Amino acid sequence: GNPGGGGGGGGIILPPIFVPPGGGVQNSTLSPTINAPSGILSGTSASATITLGGNNVDPAVAANASYQWSISGGRIVGDPRSATVNFVADNPGTVTLAATIGADGTSFSPTANVTVIAADTAGRVTSPATIAANATSVTATVPAAQGNDRTFRWTVAGGATIVSGQGTNTIAFRPTSPGLKRLTCTVNFRNVVQVDLKSSVLALGTGAPVAVTVEGGDGGGTYPAGTPVTLIAHPPAPGMVFDRWAGDTAALGNAQILPQLSEVNLTVPTTPVRLQATFRPAPPWTPILARNFNPQPLPGAAASAPAVASTLAYHLPAFRPRGLVFLLHQSGGDLNEWFDRAHPSLLLRELVAAGYGVAALNSVNRVTGAWSGTATLGGNPDALNHVTALNYLADREELDPATPVFFLGRAAGAVSGVRYADLLLSAGRPVRGAVLYLSGGDEALAALSRVPQYFAVSANEEGTGPTDLTEARARAQLLAGRGVPGGVVISDLTPLYPARLRMLGLRNPDQFTGEDATTVAAALRTAGIVDANLYPRTQPSVTALAAALPAPYRARAADVATELAIASGEREFFSGANRRVLAFLEARVAGNPAPEPGRMINLSTRGGIAFLGDTLTAGFTLSAGARANVLIRAVGPGLGRFRVDNPLAAARLEVFRAGTSLGNNEGWENQATPAARTQIIAATNAVGTFALGNGSLDSALLLTLDPGSYSVVVTGIGGATGQVLAEIYDVSRNASRLTNLSSLSRIDAGNEAVIPGVVVAGNTPRTVVLRAIGPGLVPFGRPAATVLSDPRLTLFSGVQARANNNNWGQTNGATLAAVFPVIGAFPLNSPNEAALLTTLTPGSYTLQAASAPGNAGNATGLVLVELYEVP
Repeated sequence: GNPGGGGGGGGIILPPIFVPPGGGVQNSTLSPTINAPSGILSGTSASATITLGGNNVDPAVAANASYQWSISGGRIVGDPRSATVNFVADNPGTVTLAATIGADGTSFSPTANVTVIAADTAGRVTSPATIAANATSVTATVPAAQGNDRTFRWTVAGGATIVSGQGTNTIAFRPTSPGLKRLTCTVNFRNVVQVDLKSSVLALGTGAPVAVTVEGGDGGGTYPAGTPVTLIAHPPAPGMVFDRWAGDTAALGNAQILPQLSEVNLTVPTTPVRLQATFRPAPPWTPILARNFNPQPLPGAAASAPAVASTLAYHLPAFRPRGLVFLLHQSGGDLNEWFDRAHPSLLLRELVAAGYGVAALNSVNRVTGAWSGTATLGGNPDALNHVTALNYLADREELDPATPVFFLGRAAGAVSGVRYADLLLSAGRPVRGAVLYLSGGDEALAALSRVPQYFAVSANEEGTGPTDLTEARARAQLLAGRGVPGGVVISDLTPLYPARLRMLGLRNPDQFTGEDATTVAAALRTAGIVDANLYPRTQPSVTALAAALPAPYRARAADVATELAIASGEREFFSGANRRVLAFLEARVAGNPAPEPGRMINLSTRGGIAFLGDTLTAGFTLSAGARANVLIRAVGPGLGRFRVDNPLAAARLEVFRAGTSLGNNEGWENQATPAARTQIIAATNAVGTFALGNGSLDSALLLTLDPGSYSVVVTGIGGATGQVLAEIYDVSRNASRLTNLSSLSRIDAGNEAVIPGVVVAGNTPRTVVLRAIGPGLVPFGRPAATVLSDPRLTLFSGVQARANNNNWGQTNGATLAAVFPVIGAFPLNSPNEAALLTTLTPGSYTLQAASAPGNAGNATGLVLVELYEVP
């Protein structure tokens, strides 16, 4: 809101205004570093990641950065040209990682050292494979310390609790419920090397033994009723795709999609279960290659520079496809990864069998294999290649221009995919969604884009920063809170059944049979790589893995490592989500809307009237749609029942629109007509708020308002001072909504706070921006000496602090700067302002704006608190 007015006699908060950009967050000086573990075990794969450093790095700078890793004392596994690299050291000692980074026209060369200790030094977790769910105490142990050379920290996942032994090499735990209990002992060797030793214990149900028969898959056996079991279908034969489970499918649960999942969980019932994996034919196809595709000069290149071309590989069904899915490879890769690798190729087989066309392009940059991060369509050669591909297929009459278009990418290619989807949607192309594998996506696109986004991520990443899963969940919430379809599917820890290893024979089952899969699974168990329940204990290097395999299978060690990573829930492309991805595409083709996001039904703000002529000024906005009945109250005396110190003895309330008074009240019972008093009582009951006392000097108005922005000004009657609560309630809850709250108040002591509140109704979250502004009031006529110099903003749910911010640009400032003009908020020029982008699930919240700790400026003064819906 516009902070003009306030501070006396009819001050008004006007509708949100747009101030031309110019004071937003700028890129700070880059300072790249390598984030790597301090130590690892020999023979075990680890990862290191480049962080560009600096605040609010331009996404285009990050996307166009180049990387080249080198290593001594170990080996780099995979492409050394991406921001994240995997490495392994086969022998104890020290690994030195070095990276040459080109970013924003500058070269950087950070290094990092990693200590390597012998793999057998830490040992393994010893525990029973299965236990009763009602067991009172179960023991797990790891090798003891040798001369105080290590410390121990245990975690037990799956709802179990540690009974005793935390901090030692042996614990006792209680399972509490049936299911998998994942034991992890973090062994710290003199604060240099930290090793996670893992094992699993299956807590069995307490019922009678029940037979689970599985045909065409693994996971069958006899289990006590109540035991959770994972079932995995065998990979389909060439020319086939998994169709569904047949038989006693009611045992899988009520969700319609469950029998269609090739990997599904079953809680064993009290009666025998028989399930059969069924398969259906899939049409054979081979991608068509268009080489030297769309030669174009790179943006900014010299006129004499040669044009750069790509390669297009595609397949379209003979009949009109349900949609076209563009496939974007990971950074450092190329389009072949979609067709040559087992799990991606199985996804493509299922897409084509479901009636979708597929198309893959190489990124234009063939040096690093990175996708262009330029934010405009005209300046982004990779995005333009996708436009050209659509035109090319339409010109050949192979694709109707109205066919729904999707982008599906892996890792960095996933982020580029949703960015290109947004660019093409903005250009009028029929983009219907994006699927992001192994990526948490982009916060700004989740907050601003209308492209539906579905995240397929791994649960157990062992990276050094926030995991894709954490980011994916947060961004799916941002989308849901804006009414944009989205979702998350997770690849979690599963047994490494022979069924999973059969993926090594996906294309040619004769070269890797079911018997071969059983032999390899047994070898992994013998070597201790998987435990007695077939859950992975560790992720060894390909070299170490090959040594554990029988000689005939050592050449397939890399493929075995892929299946081991997927079973571990590590960051590897997985096909277990195929049917859920297809369900997302089908819903987007059908145009199914997302659930309506939550709506704000009550806005309030509490502050103090400190002196004669002082005011508490609140503003709110009604969205376009319909006229709405709004109950507005100023509660002073009524706060006494809630033990608020120094409540305002008598409150005067006045409502304005564009400087025109729409009504005022002193004493809520003093209405123009007796009917108006009755209507206020009825509205109070309808919205479920507390009643005002008979004869009290609280004030209230019930107004029918058009869509637009309004201000509520509260003063003390007769010079009264004290705490007062201004409230706005949406009584109608029709097509109009409360979308914005602005509260301008004065903090008169360093420990005081302005406390607005909001109530969100519905079944889904609401995405909002929250701001607390002090220095930003100066350009609107407030003297610098009268404003709070450094506000701090805290969001509470009940008494629990959900989030807080002091200086808005330190975390996601670039995203916030992009969101501000969209919601109608003026830009923030001072780094001392506070702001949050978050989602509010249905419920009640309070915001607390106060002076930040260590504030070297004015610890008292005016502060503007704002809450905006993000559309």
